[in-house]
Amino acid sequence: MPTVAIIGAGCSGITALKNCLAQDLSVVCFEANSDLGGNWIYNTEPSHSSVCETTHIISSKTLSAYLDYPMPEDYPDYPSHDQVLAYFRSYADHFGLREYIRFNTRVARAELQPDQSWELTLANGRVEQFNYLLTANGHHHEARHPAGISEAFTGRYLHSHDYKNNKAFADERVLVIGSGNSGCDCAVEISRVAKKVDISIRRPHYIIPKFFLGRPSDTFNKTLQYLPGWLARLGQKITLRIQVGRYAEYGLEEPTGPVTKNHPTLNSELLYKIRHGKVHPRRGVTNIDGNVVTFKDGSQGTYDTIVAATGYKITFPFFDKAVVS
Repeated sequence: MPTVAIIGAGCSGITALKNCLAQDLSVVCFEANSDLGGNWIYNTEPSHSSVCETTHIISSKTLSAYLDYPMPEDYPDYPSHDQVLAYFRSYADHFGLREYIRFNTRVARAELQPDQSWELTLANGRVEQFNYLLTANGHHHEARHPAGISEAFTGRYLHSHDYKNNKAFADERVLVIGSGNSGCDCAVEISRVAKKVDISIRRPHYIIPKFFLGRPSDTFNKTLQYLPGWLARLGQKITLRIQVGRYAEYGLEEPTGPVTKNHPTLNSELLYKIRHGKVHPRRGVTNIDGNVVTFKDGSQGTYDTIVAATGYKITFPFFDKAVVS
C-alpha cells in the first residue's frame, strides 16, 4: 500500500488527509502545533502565526465550506475565527482524522530520494520514509517587510503578522501600510482606540463591501459566472458602483481593470470609517525621517507606530532550495 506524508493540519491538510484515507492509503499528517487548525488557532504570542482577535472570514460560509461537510446552519454569513476553528475540529472528528495526525511534531527536513520516495527528518531526529509527500504548511508565517522602513522609522514598527488586537494602540498616531484584507482590518480595528489612523495605499485597489442587496457579495457574484466573460466583468463593475459609488468620494484613487484581476479586499467598514473621519487614506510611502513619513503626493504625517500589512513570503523551510526555491 502506498504511504503518504502530509505536512500541516490546517484547513488544507485535514481535507488532504480525509481524501487520502477515502482512497485507502496509508497516511500520516505531521502538525507542529498541539491542535489542528493552523493559523485559525488564535494566540496572542507574536511568534505564532494566527488570526487576530476580531477576525471573521472574508468569503461567506457558503463558499468557504467543504463540499461534503457544510458549515452549520446557525452560523452567520461570515463566521468568526473561533467558529471557523470549531468547524475544522468538527470536520476532523466527523471523519475520524485525529488518530492519523501527529501533533507537536515538526518536519525539519524533507529529502527526495533517488527512487522518488521521500525521507522526512523530524525535529526530534527521527527519520521516516514515505512514497509520497503533500505539503500544506501554509503561507502566513514568514512576513514580507517593506525595505528600509524598520531601519528608518524611530517609532514602534511591527508587521501585521504580529498584530493580535488593538489594545496597545490607544491614543496613538498609527500608519497602516497596505490595503489588502489584513491592512484594512488593522486600520478599522485600531481606529476604534487610536488618536489617528492613516492607511497608505500604494496603487488603486478595489475595496468591496461584504453584502449586496442583502446577500454576501461573493454568492451574488457567483451567479455572474454563467454569463459571457465580458458581460460578467461589466456586471461586477456596475454592481460595485451601486454599492460604493466612486472611490474618489472616499479620497481613494479610482482602480481600473477587472474587479477580480487581483485578490479582492472585502471590507464593509473601511469606507465607512473613511467617511466618518476615523481612517485617512494616504498614497504610497516615499521617505521616512525619524517618525515623519512622506507620501507620494508630497504630504507628510507624524506617527507613533507603523503597522506593515505587506504580505508574506511563500516558504517551504523543510525543502532544500534545489527542490523548491
